[in-house]
Formats: sequence, structure tokens, C-alpha cells
Amino acid sequence: MHPCLYARDEAVNAVTPEFARRFATVKARYFSRDPRLWPVFQDPGFARLNAFRSLHLPPEARLAAWPDGAARMADLTENMPVPAEMRDPAQPLEELLFAAALSKDWENPSCVENVITMSADPAIYGAQMGVLANPNLVYSEYAGVAEDLEKKVVRQIARLAGYDPQRATGIFTQGGTFCNLYGYLLGLRKSLPEAKHKGLGHYQDYRFVNSQGGHYSNITNLSLLGVDIENKTIRIKVGDNNDIDLADLERTLTACFALKHVVPTIMLTMGTTDTFGVDWVKPVCELRDRLCERFEIPVKPHIHVDAAIGWSMIFFLEYDFERNPLGINEATLAGIRRNTERFAQLRYADSFTVDFQKWGYVPYTSSLVMIKNADDLRAMENDPENFSYFERDIQGQTHLQSTIECSRGASGLFGAYAALNYMGVEGYQITLAHSLQNANYFRFRLGQLANVKLVAQENQGPSVGFKLYNPEWVADPEEEFAFELARSPDEAYRQRLQRNTAFHRDAFKRRGKVGLYTNWVEAIARSEYDAGGKYSYIAGEKAVFMNPACSRREIDLFVAKLMG
Repeated sequence: MHPCLYARDEAVNAVTPEFARRFATVKARYFSRDPRLWPVFQDPGFARLNAFRSLHLPPEARLAAWPDGAARMADLTENMPVPAEMRDPAQPLEELLFAAALSKDWENPSCVENVITMSADPAIYGAQMGVLANPNLVYSEYAGVAEDLEKKVVRQIARLAGYDPQRATGIFTQGGTFCNLYGYLLGLRKSLPEAKHKGLGHYQDYRFVNSQGGHYSNITNLSLLGVDIENKTIRIKVGDNNDIDLADLERTLTACFALKHVVPTIMLTMGTTDTFGVDWVKPVCELRDRLCERFEIPVKPHIHVDAAIGWSMIFFLEYDFERNPLGINEATLAGIRRNTERFAQLRYADSFTVDFQKWGYVPYTSSLVMIKNADDLRAMENDPENFSYFERDIQGQTHLQSTIECSRGASGLFGAYAALNYMGVEGYQITLAHSLQNANYFRFRLGQLANVKLVAQENQGPSVGFKLYNPEWVADPEEEFAFELARSPDEAYRQRLQRNTAFHRDAFKRRGKVGLYTNWVEAIARSEYDAGGKYSYIAGEKAVFMNPACSRREIDLFVAKLMG
């Protein structure tokens, strides 16, 4: 079944009655802010906050809709000291409630700007529990039983991804960037152990490898580590769908090993931010192993996968696609099946990033770095004498000596556990399928417009990138996009690309927030590579369908606005 089946007709994108029934149940149970189901929302402040946000006002109308909104905003901008007197707990902090109510409203059905979404009710409940208990996960004496809860979540994710839960380990940390930093460090400590004390300057012949389609933290983390990015980092080319070019990777690794360069880490991505590009992991592992044997490399490069966005697809690895018990529509079922073929290979990675705070519907921050072999953490251990004020007999029982942080809060862990174990695999499958059905319906509707080009449409994730052209200039968007991809040094090429970008950008700004709140992206696509390996960024627009509150009503309103 072709993954772009959504383009065939409206019938394959229709929501089946069975799926509609199931999604209604999930939404009512886990995304309703219902104080009868989740008493935490009975708190007067929470009740006011949720009542205001449930109005789903457009951004420009929110400040005026809040009582004394302008005055409250002025209060926040004043240079005021901490109050000298104590305050009665019965007296509400109105400015605190105001700031919360007018924070970004991810519950709004129109919010599809980026890989962020509203949190699930059980995740909020769990996170509140973690805040109240206030354990520090970095050390068992400070964590108590919370440490066992962390280990349980690690085992649950290990089973879902195909890791051996008895051999794997994991660390909850502060965001996907920290998870990816752990991925780099694991390779660095294994391959260049003396760097722990002597720094990277002690070594000259090393190269870090990542993809040009990866998240910007792939580079900022290396800068944080003190890597010579210009001379010691190699970025691998990507294909049309933003997945890594395996041929270019093989050429690069072969050259590195032939020149005796140590490659500590290969950073892959499963679910790029703007177009949901998904790298193949198994072929990369096989390539690494084959070349390491050929060149007699003593320590293999550590393969870390940034799956911060895409990890949730592992909920479908055991789904019965033939029986389709949830009644997922035909178009989306084909896309999910395509993605699971790739995400089933996550088990080959040495480590990977899980962002519960993205497509896991858990409040910030809730991120987990999963490590296939717990023994890898031994390379991360710092000298015991640095931990003199901890019980020596207890130190070895925790990740204390191997973590970046000296404090690891547990609200993300508690929120993740509550979401996983209230919603279960079925609840996640339904919520994710709702997102993907919306994404495919949006692709279908855009495909009906004569002046729109869909970008990387085979990727079939929640991210939908597109280009909007002036119909007076462009008769065929596919042909015009092909022209943009064919990078040229000619001035005529540059001017035409700038003209198209300016038209779309101007239309984006004039449209305002109608139906869907989309996002402008300076690099929705890349041109083809020239003879020197250079390329041009192609700007465009994207919508990311992770929001369970979003419906086809918002999509239809947006498309109607595009049609004028």
C-alpha cells in the first residue's frame, strides 16, 4: 500500500465511526480538564485558568478578554521589589494566575505551530505528584522509591522499543538536548577515555558525525563539549525526504577509518522537526560493524538516535495492521505501517532520545535518554573522590557518578509514568492516529489547491510542510519546486527563489491566525547539492498535528482562507 494513499480521494481520509467513538472516549478521559475525573483541577486557581483557556481565543484577543488584562501586564513589567510583608494563603496571586492564563495556549484547537502540544490530564496529575514529593533522582538517598519508579519506566520503554529490559538503562533529564548530549558523551567517553581529564585537545584525530537534517542541538552540543566544529565535525548529506544519505555516510566513515580518525559518535534522527524525516538505523549499524571489522577499529562508534519527536511511533510496533482493531482510516494506516518499518529498527541503536514533553503529552520537562547496554555508563563514571560527601557504599548503586546533572527533578518522571499507565498503548495509539489522520486530511485538502506544493509528503508524520506560489506566476507548483531544488549560481535563479519566498512570506503574514496557527520555516527544504556539496535553503510553511484538540473544522477554515 503506497504511503501517499491520502492523495487518492476523500474516502480514504474519512474518520471511521469506530475510530471516532474511541477517540471521543480518549479525549473525554485524558484531555478534558474535567475536575470530576481529575480533582486536581478543582483548585480555584486551576479552575479559573482552565475556564479562560477553554474559550480558545485568538492570540490578539486574549489580553483584552482577561479582567484588567492591560493593568496586569503593566504590573509584570514594573520594577517592583519582593514584598516586605507576608501574604495570607487565602489571598490569590492574581499576577501569577494572569501569567499562567496568558502563557501560550496549547489547548487551543488551532495550535499546530511546532512539535509542542497540550499535556494530558493524567500527566499533569502525575507531574503535580512529583512536584509535591520533590525527590532528587541523582542519588538514591535523595530519591527514595522514586528511583524505582524511574527504573520501571525505563523497563517499559525498553520493552516497547525492543531493548532487553534487563540490560538496558535510562536517565530522565532536562529536555531532548541533554539526551543528545548524553549520546555524544557516551561515544566520547568510550572512544577517547583520556578526554575526561585531559580534554579533547589531547586528541587530534577524531571526527563526530551527524546528519544535515538533524536538530540544531546536534551542533550546539558539540560546541558545548569544546569540539572543533569546523574541522572535527562531519555533516552527512540527506535525501529528498531528509533522511541520511547512506552512500555519503559510507564514504565518510571509510575515509575517517582509513586516515585513523576516531569516530566517537554517529548521531541519527528519527523524526526531524520540520518534515519528520526518519533515518534507517539497522543499515547504519551494519555499515559501522562492517567497516570497523575491515579497519580493525577497537572501539566502535556509538550510534545515538535523536528520536525526541518520533519515538511515540513505537506504540504501533505490535499493532495488528491486517485486523486494524481501532478502525484507523486507510490512508493513515498505510503511513503508520511505513513508519513502523523504520522505528522497529530503533532497537539496533546504542542509545536514543525520548521526549515525553512532545508527542507523549507530558508537561515540560520530561525527557529520557535510553541506553541499550547499562555497562556503557561505566565509561561515564567520574572519580569516586569527587563524591566524598555521599555514602561510598551507596554511590555504586545509582547513576550518581555518571550523570551530567547534580540534581534531577522527578516531575517529568511522575508525569510520564502517569500518562503511560493511565492511557496505555491503546490510548496512545488512538491519540497519535488522530494526529496523523488530521495531518493526512490537511495534506489532502492542500493537494486540491492549484498553487500549493507539499514537501517531503512521503514521510507521513505529524509535520506537514508546504510551499505557496503565486498562481499568476506559477502554473505548475511541482515544476516550480523542481526548479528551486536545482541549485544554480545564476542570478536569475536567486531572484526567482527570492520572489517566490517573498510571495509566500507576505501571504503568511497577511493571513493572520485563521483556522490553524502555522509556523514559518526558513528551511522547509534544501536544494540539490552542487559539485562542491553546497546547497540552498528553501523557505516555507509548516503545521504540526500533535494537538488532540485540533479537528477538521480548523483545517477547513484554514484551507478556505487560503482559497480566498
